[in-house]
Amino acid sequence: MKKILLSAIATFAMLSSANAGVIFLDADSLTTGSDLENNPLLTAEGTITYLGEVRQTSSDPELVAAGSLGNVFDIDNGNDSASFSFDFDVTSFSFIYGGNSGVFDIVARDALNNIVDSFFQASTSGGEPAGPVTLSGIGIRSIFWQDPGNNFAAIDNVTIRTTSVPEPAPLALLGLGLLGLGLSRKRRA
Repeated sequence: MKKILLSAIATFAMLSSANAGVIFLDADSLTTGSDLENNPLLTAEGTITYLGEVRQTSSDPELVAAGSLGNVFDIDNGNDSASFSFDFDVTSFSFIYGGNSGVFDIVARDALNNIVDSFFQASTSGGEPAGPVTLSGIGIRSIFWQDPGNNFAAIDNVTIRTTSVPEPAPLALLGLGLLGLGLSRKRRA
């Protein structure tokens, strides 16, 4: 009985999930999304696609004070909006934001296009807050933001957290361990 108990404990100790992935984007280098305006970004978690503009940090003092340096992800002035989409499940999307004189409206959606979380700032004029903001929920697959007034509505220092997934190797080991345990019990009977 003691051997069976030790075997079971060892098997369950090997059972693990992959750590939840963390992706950081600030548009300042290729690995942090500087080319997302032109090409999707391939990460260990999956692919990130961006529709919008990558620009140099503006003179928005609140955004700079919140920590924005270098480039930012901004709305496309042609359609007043921007978006990220993911081919993997995201559990949280954190960022700082800025603007000049419009509004800031951002929505997180799941694979079925249901709203998972949202944030709205009625004014991005001088002296208004610039974040940080975190949108969170189960299975986020896209982030969409807009400034209907066609103004500057940038985000920066994006942190994306992904869902942890069971690793196949420990699950296979668990299955083999349980199979071996069952066979050893069958032989004794």
